[in-house]
Amino acid sequence: MTEKLTAHCIHHTHWDPYWWFTHQESMAVFAYNMREMLRAFDSGEVQDFFFDGQTDAIDEYLQIHPEDTPKVRELVSSGKLVIGPFVSQLDTYLSSAESVVNNLRLGIKSGKALGHASRIAYLADPFGHSTDLPKIFNQCGIHEFVFTRGLADLYGLGSEFYFKSNDGSQVLCHVMLSGYGYGAHAFRDKTLFTDQAEDYNKIDVARLIDRLVERSTLENEFFFPLGFDNFPVMLDIPEKIAYYNQIQSRIEFKYTTWAEFLERVRKHGRDLKTFEGEILSPQYHRVHMNGMHSARSDIKTLIDRTERRLSYELQPMMALLDAVGIPYDQGLIDKTWYTLVNCQTHGSATHGDETNEWIKDNAQIAFNITRGVRDYLCRLIAASVEQDDDPGMPLVVLNTLPWQRKMVQRLSIVTRSPAFRLEMDGEEIEYTVIEQVKHYFGVYRKDPADMNEDIWFYRTEILCDLGTFDGISYQTVSVIETGEQPPQALSRSDAPRIENEFVSVRCDEHGIQITDQQSGQVFPQVVYFEDGGDEGDSYDYDWPAPEDEWRVIREITQKDFRSAFQSELYAEMVFEGEMAVPSSLAQRKRRSADGQLTFSLKVSLERDSNLVRFSGQVENSTENHRFRIGVRTGKHNVSSFAGTQYGVIERPCLPPEMAFWKEKNYFEEPSATRPLLNHVSAADDRGVITVFTRSLKEYEFIGEDFSDLMVTMFRAVGYVGLPDLHRRPGRPSGMPERLIPAPTHQMQGTIEFDLGVGFSAALDANRLFRQYAAFAVDPIYCQNQDIDPTFFLISYFPINPWPEPLPRQYTFACLEGSEASFGTLIRSDGRAEYLLRLFNAESRPVEAGILSLNPTLQVTASTDLVEEAREKLSGLAKQLAAGELLNLVIAKKIRSKA
Repeated sequence: MTEKLTAHCIHHTHWDPYWWFTHQESMAVFAYNMREMLRAFDSGEVQDFFFDGQTDAIDEYLQIHPEDTPKVRELVSSGKLVIGPFVSQLDTYLSSAESVVNNLRLGIKSGKALGHASRIAYLADPFGHSTDLPKIFNQCGIHEFVFTRGLADLYGLGSEFYFKSNDGSQVLCHVMLSGYGYGAHAFRDKTLFTDQAEDYNKIDVARLIDRLVERSTLENEFFFPLGFDNFPVMLDIPEKIAYYNQIQSRIEFKYTTWAEFLERVRKHGRDLKTFEGEILSPQYHRVHMNGMHSARSDIKTLIDRTERRLSYELQPMMALLDAVGIPYDQGLIDKTWYTLVNCQTHGSATHGDETNEWIKDNAQIAFNITRGVRDYLCRLIAASVEQDDDPGMPLVVLNTLPWQRKMVQRLSIVTRSPAFRLEMDGEEIEYTVIEQVKHYFGVYRKDPADMNEDIWFYRTEILCDLGTFDGISYQTVSVIETGEQPPQALSRSDAPRIENEFVSVRCDEHGIQITDQQSGQVFPQVVYFEDGGDEGDSYDYDWPAPEDEWRVIREITQKDFRSAFQSELYAEMVFEGEMAVPSSLAQRKRRSADGQLTFSLKVSLERDSNLVRFSGQVENSTENHRFRIGVRTGKHNVSSFAGTQYGVIERPCLPPEMAFWKEKNYFEEPSATRPLLNHVSAADDRGVITVFTRSLKEYEFIGEDFSDLMVTMFRAVGYVGLPDLHRRPGRPSGMPERLIPAPTHQMQGTIEFDLGVGFSAALDANRLFRQYAAFAVDPIYCQNQDIDPTFFLISYFPINPWPEPLPRQYTFACLEGSEASFGTLIRSDGRAEYLLRLFNAESRPVEAGILSLNPTLQVTASTDLVEEAREKLSGLAKQLAAGELLNLVIAKKIRSKA
């Protein structure tokens, strides 16, 4: 006799804020759904409701209907309406560490304001899960994780297991292996035990239940969802449960909650295993690794730029200035992060055109806030430093990274006369002029002949060595105009070669060659462009049939070289060219290169750096293709080593699942294409070559011995979802019942890229993160001048200096001799303290170094990511433990009364 099964029924919805529909339409529907839910709670038709692990839709609803706040607070406080801990369901492979942290911090903050934030991490639909999630979750008071996508048989796990990070943090997981809504429609429609009971993949619900029972660590028990995509509340759950329990005897349906179900797993789960690594397989659900991270790469570049500015520039800058008296504006920080994380929901800009434009607009809004805050604070500090003995115009330069940095800076100086000198602490600073432009500043007229006012100023782009800055700090330079001979701009060279102490780069008729001058390794034809066909959609790249494909390779050679200049501080080469490619899939099949892409490329070196920067743009006018930048590593690669939020993950260049995915009926081909969050390395016994990104988000190792590292610049496709792809058989992703054209996914126009290629003797994850942080930041400075009111977009706004003059230089904190990596520096959200976020990216202890603080500051404690748990400390420990994520609390010393 078959044993009776128990179905644990949980009432929920998965709320997509946008998809092929817009955010505004989703918001309108949710407003009606929310009011229906409130009425159902009042009438007793609904007992409780799990709102998808997020808060954003609730937050927005209460902005529209503030009169319902007391009722919602009552429901949340009582545990009947479960919200949080996230703001939105993020894509963990496209979200930086600080994006993940602030998504959780703001979600928990919002939940607490309404009475309670759930501490069950619930990610119903995101596409795979980073190895760092357990350590982030634990530091947010989260010890349970429910998700759907990414698990595979080869992991050897049941539906419940422990997921562990390299610091020992772990969470109890339940994977919704049959989906988060597999039987909800049938349950609602009273067709559950009929031949009409299928999920959205047209799989019989009974088969899906059998899968769950087989994998469950609770004997003969499984999860059953009462909800699915954008479901309203179900108003007759008790009646439906009674009905199904009456018409059959094999399954007993019981109503429960996630908290109760997970507690039952803790008490009664059998053989709960522990897993370390990343969860990223498409066996049971699509994860879209082969192209999603390069869809609408323009949007991903914009989000990356905003994340970097917040994490490495703005937050540390605001904390630094708060310490000297300019208050940290938590509201602006929260507004910016809240706006940004709502652009990072799962789906990653794979949506319809109208929705993608909304995402891009909001990402731009978030970036504009960071720009406005940074520029205002730069102006304010420059206008407020002590000027009694300054013979010129103060120019304040800030360093927002916590270690000593040799500050070779590119600055734009504004003067009324062409000649000037720079001084710091009474010493003159040498500089090199890149370019000087004389600007008219009279009133512009239609007829240039009428522009006859003798009002001019000069913008001079310079390179200068400001010496060593001690960690997070600022110093003041004086710009003094002189009547001397105007400086001469650096002359450009026609020799295609640049170098510094560490690296030399040259170009000949074969291509660009890099020599690592420390190891002697030579990398010939190191960078090239590749263009190939793409029959895929916004979710996935799809290769054309072999007889239809034609990969076009373009070396960057001496014929593309335009100019170069070499100085002691900085060097660059500029290239421009065209690449003949097919204009369409039909032309590609004919091997006809009837289309043309134009490109520009700048290759640059800074003194004291072994990183070669490749930045530029491509003008695209062709369709249905994938365009990539290739880096020839010169290595025989078996694995890649890619940066995560707080560490490095080793990934096979060829996933083992590629050998059997078809026979095991995977939902899509396991992909050798991988997400590129911050950096990726190839390593052997001769050394390491690393690609750092400030833009592009996808890589793959290809070729003989997997020696070529390909970074996708863009994919040009025309639909949100297409059916029956070579590598993704079956229904279209997105909306199965229709094809949704999305012309802007064809990426017509200008696409920018910004990458760095670095070299090291051995793979050191912390060294890579420190190098990435230095690559991620831009110069932060401001000259106090009233000559050019257009220098910043907000320079037109008048500004008052701070009431009390501020010191001309100030050091907040400096890490010396440390092997640790830097996360960010912020002010506490609610206390008069600062939090310095450090982490160890290695799975071994490392030296923490010495933390030198301003004499007015002291270390008082360590805390977690949401400032709930505290441990008293008096300083930085000698070492950071394996994988440790440390939040040091720094407070101002209390002055003793005289």
